[in-house]
Amino acid sequence: MPAWKKAHLIDEATKGIQQWAIVGIRNQHPNITLTEMRFQLAVRWLGKEIANQLYRNNESKIVDAESIKLALKMAEILDDIVVKYLIGGSVASSILGEPRATLDVDIVADLKLFHVQPLVEAMTGEFFIDEMMVTEAIKRKSSFNVIHLDTMQKVDIFILSNQPLAQLEMQRRQQLIITQNPKRLAWFPSPEDIILQKLIWYRLGGGVSDRQWRDVLGVLKVQADRLDFNYLAEWAETLNLTDLMAQVLSEAGLNDTPLL
Repeated sequence: MPAWKKAHLIDEATKGIQQWAIVGIRNQHPNITLTEMRFQLAVRWLGKEIANQLYRNNESKIVDAESIKLALKMAEILDDIVVKYLIGGSVASSILGEPRATLDVDIVADLKLFHVQPLVEAMTGEFFIDEMMVTEAIKRKSSFNVIHLDTMQKVDIFILSNQPLAQLEMQRRQQLIITQNPKRLAWFPSPEDIILQKLIWYRLGGGVSDRQWRDVLGVLKVQADRLDFNYLAEWAETLNLTDLMAQVLSEAGLNDTPLL
C-alpha cells in the first residue's frame, strides 16, 4: 500500500477517535455549549493548565484534527526555514507499517539558535509556540511542543541529538509522497530506524506498551523483504536490545535473520 493511501487511513481513524471523545463529553454534559465543548476537548488532550491558557479569549475552533495534514504543515514550515527534520513516532510507524489512529505528531529537527526567530514568526497565529521553550530546548538538546490552534493537536519537536544513532537516522532519512493531489512530500526515518527507536521507547516504558510493540510488529511485517537485518543486528547489540529484537522478529514470523 503506498504511503499516501496509508496517510488517508490514519486521518480517518484519528477523526473517529475525536468523534468518540465528543460523544463522551456530550453524555457527561448534556447541555454543554460549543465553547464549553472546545474547552473540554482541550482538557482531555492537552491537560487543564494548557487548556486554560489557550482558552483565555475563547477564540479557538472545535477540534477536527488531521494528523497527516498537521505533519505536512510542520514539514512545510521546516522546509521553508531550511531545517533538516524527520517525522517519527506513530505517524512514521503507520506510514511504514500498519496504520493506526494517532493524535500527536513527533518530529526530530536539527534546529539551531539562529532558527528560533524565523520558526516563531512562521508559526505564530496558527500555533501556540513559546520562544523561550524553543530556545531552552535547543540549548539543552531536549524537546518542546507546539499546539495547532485550529485542531488542538500537539506537535512534539525533539532537537537532533549528537548521539551516533540519532545522527545516522537523520542521514538515512527518506522522502515519501504523502498526498497525490496535490503531490506533497515529507521526510521520514528508514524502516530500520523507526523499529530501533520504537524498541528504545518500549524498553524505557518498562516493556508494557502494547502500542509500541504493535507498531514495531507492523513495520517488520510490511517491510520484511526490504529490511537491512545486519544493520538491525548491529544496533540491537550496541543498544542492548538483542533479546527484545529477537523476540519481536520471532513474533513477526521472521525467523531466518542474523538475530535468530
